[in-house]
Amino acid sequence: MSIRFPIAFLSLALVDLIALSGCSPSSPTPETTPVAKPEAGGSADAYNPHDMPITEEQKTQLRQEASEFPKAVAVIEDLRNATETETKSGIPENPYKAHQALDKADLVLQWLPEIARDSGVPKEHWETVNTTANALRTSFEKVHQNIDNKQDPDFASVAGEIDSQIAKLKEIAQTPPAAKGESQP
Repeated sequence: MSIRFPIAFLSLALVDLIALSGCSPSSPTPETTPVAKPEAGGSADAYNPHDMPITEEQKTQLRQEASEFPKAVAVIEDLRNATETETKSGIPENPYKAHQALDKADLVLQWLPEIARDSGVPKEHWETVNTTANALRTSFEKVHQNIDNKQDPDFASVAGEIDSQIAKLKEIAQTPPAAKGESQP
């Protein structure tokens, strides 16, 4: 019994050592290999040249364009229209514009509650602004996911909901701003 234990232990240690040596940092795994442009004939699944992140400069410009609540609602509507135009015939050959519009819409919708507060939107509308922004983000994300999955963007399936949510925001944008002390928490 005392002989079997050390042999079994040594065998197990040897198997562990072999397994660990295969996972050393010098041998890259597919999960840690950086994503690069596919070569000719390669798979494009890992690289999407059309889904470029929004730059800091673009974010700054977008913040300026959407600095007040009514302007932000107009920006959202413009991005909605750009997305619909770009995807009306299915997946565009170069979906860069659609990706950019969807990414920008997502940013403005994330900022919308803060913009509403800073623009003097009365407190009674803050919850509606927040829930409406979240609903719009969900609808736009469906289109974005379809494009990313190389499926029909199917903007028409969410257009009615998007238009309804934007109409709510437009209505709120038309309300007079709250008095100075009323809109601040």
